[in-house]
Amino acid sequence: MKISGYQYQSCFSTFIEEFIQEKKDAGFVYESEEWKLKHFDAFCVDEGITEPFLSKKLVEKWGSMRDGEEMVTCSSRLSVLRQLGLYMTSLGMDAYISQRFYKKAKKVVHILSDGEIEAFFKIIDEYIPAIRVPFFYRLAMEYRVIFRLIYCCGLRISEARTLKNEDVDLANGRIRILEAKGHKDRLVYLAEDLAELLGEYAATMKAVYDCQSDWFFPSRDPGKCLTNGTIDKRFRKSWVQTPFAENCDRDPTVHCLRHSFVVKRMNLWMEEGVPLKEILPFLSKYLGHRSTNETFYYYHQMDSAFRIVRKQDKTSAKVIPEVAADE
Repeated sequence: MKISGYQYQSCFSTFIEEFIQEKKDAGFVYESEEWKLKHFDAFCVDEGITEPFLSKKLVEKWGSMRDGEEMVTCSSRLSVLRQLGLYMTSLGMDAYISQRFYKKAKKVVHILSDGEIEAFFKIIDEYIPAIRVPFFYRLAMEYRVIFRLIYCCGLRISEARTLKNEDVDLANGRIRILEAKGHKDRLVYLAEDLAELLGEYAATMKAVYDCQSDWFFPSRDPGKCLTNGTIDKRFRKSWVQTPFAENCDRDPTVHCLRHSFVVKRMNLWMEEGVPLKEILPFLSKYLGHRSTNETFYYYHQMDSAFRIVRKQDKTSAKVIPEVAADE
């Protein structure tokens, strides 16, 4: 069946189209999911389904394993249909909601040591664009700030790059994260030196680069923010220049900065004798997690990280550059 240009034809067509539009309006790309739902729509036409009811029989037939199919692929098809079912039940309709899931084992991420963190930021700070154009110099400055913000606050990459100027409250030393993962809003408080760095950055963007943008980290087009790809590419290019890259068994990603922040916080609290059960609810809220169970995932990373992170984390003092009084 040719999916490109496919028009929904089944009795579920209206619900599928409205569901996809709702997801896109919320900021989700939802391309692969839309592709799966087009297949489901065609499946319903072939099966002769005439009533828009997600019965257990229909859901399980759609979610049955196919020849040569991996379990994770089958599970992803079922997961999308589950989301459609939840959408339909929110409209007051009946639908069978499958509880059958297959989850791939999560990879143990690379927790960066203090030495690796310092080496990475040294490369970031020394980066000089090959093309002598103001935009590239502005971008180099943005890298120096956004990576520090992600690491020092444990932000997700999307949370940092989509910050708007109105979300950054330097007077009170905090930033506002809107519509994060799970549609959660939260306030993240900044260390004094980090808030000062953000203030210097914001002032330089206006005074030196005359950048008129609503975004705190604008791309070449001031009307847009930096993309995941741009940030990830600079991270990887900088990491491979560190002396640690050659012997690293798992190449870190930008998200590893968030993991490293959390693990080092937990490690420090353990060294200080702070009960994790007491502090985890606060850390969970700070990170934007739905529950402490999500935060406990980071705790499981500590078995491999504890050998690396034994001393109190003093890295922040080394990666936050001092701001001269006359600047």
